[in-house]
Parts: sequence; structure tokens; C-alpha cells
Amino acid sequence: MTHRNVLIAGAGIAGPALAHWLKRHGMQATVVERAPAPREGGQTVDLRGAGQDVACKMGLERTLRSHSTREEGIRLVDAANRTKAAFASGAFGGQGSVADLEILRADVSRILHEETYPHAEYLFGDEITQLSDTGKRVDITFRNGPDRAFDLVVAADGARSRTRDLIFGDTTAIASTQPVSRSSQLWLPAAHRTIAPVSSRAGALRDARRTRRGSAANLAGNTKSHSRISR
Repeated sequence: MTHRNVLIAGAGIAGPALAHWLKRHGMQATVVERAPAPREGGQTVDLRGAGQDVACKMGLERTLRSHSTREEGIRLVDAANRTKAAFASGAFGGQGSVADLEILRADVSRILHEETYPHAEYLFGDEITQLSDTGKRVDITFRNGPDRAFDLVVAADGARSRTRDLIFGDTTAIASTQPVSRSSQLWLPAAHRTIAPVSSRAGALRDARRTRRGSAANLAGNTKSHSRISR
């Protein structure tokens, strides 16, 4: 097979993961990221089913597990903090509310970057400003670096991808109209979370504070208290 070079926009999780598999298939990956370094923020990531299978095939499952949040389960309590129900992380075959393997997004991103850095080219602090598909290659103009040509360009730079905008128009206007799901509101990255019944509207963020092992948050809503249990 002819050696091919692929440009990936976005050095979060999808971009470096793709760079790993491109290397496996004999292709050279270049990853461009407008941030000056791998991003440190983000929520937790639950690796379940196919996600764990892929991590295993990439040879990264043991490394990812060593950086897991180590949450043991979830319990539902009433206003007096009396436990009404509890579920261990292994409940429902590990497919319940708490995943057997949960890890901070920043750790996943860092691990993937470290694993692919030896063979993938990373261009931090830059981005694609123009691209032209000639049929044989894609000519790329970068904001800071010199113009280059690639055999393929992959947009892995998030829901509000600037790369997709260059091809399809203003897709950010479409993405910004999508409502935030209930699960996105509730599953904050934390070693301990509480959802407490208060009088204000459901889903409103009442309080957020940092704890030693993570962050804790109270979400206002017509629901019983909900706690995540850490090892």
C-alpha cells in the first residue's frame, strides 16, 4: 500500500486515538491543535463495552485503569441522609450508573498523546484556515505554519468544529441550538456528588465546590439526594 499522510484536526481524544490506528495500518498522522498544549479540562469518561475492548486492543487498558477515579458505587439518600438504595460499580454487569472504568477526560487525553507522540507529528498552537481538495490531495493553509498537502483530512476537533465549517458552512450555529441532556447535567466529574431537593427549578446549579479528591456539586431539582461513593 502506498504510504499516506493524514492530517487530523483536534488533539483531544478522537484525534490521538485515530493517530494510533493509522500507525497500525502504515499511515503517517499529523495532528493539529489550536491549543498550545494538551487540554487539561473536561468531564469524566466512562469506558464501557466497546470502549474497553478498544482500550484493550490498543494495549492501554492497564494504564487507563491505573488512573481511574476508583468510584465504588452510587447511593440514593433522603433529606436525612438515610440510604434508600445503593448500587455497586459492578451492578448490572458493570453497565449501570457507575462504570467499572471511569477516568478523567484530561487523563485519557494525556495518555493517548504520550502513547502516540513518538510516531505522530503534533502541531500545537495552530489550526487550519483554508483547505482545497484537488481530487488527488488536500492543500492546507495553516494559521501559523507553512502550507502543506495531505492525502486525507479528518475533523476531530469537537462538536463546534472549525474544520467542518470550512467545508459545510456554519455548523456551530446548528450545534449551539442543541439542548443539554439531563445526563450531562447530572454526571459532573466528582469523587462525590449530591443532588438535593430544593425549591428552585429543576436542574439549576445551586452550589459547586472543590473537595480534596475531586469536585462536589449540588444540583437543584425535585429529586432525592444522590451520592457517588469513592474508594
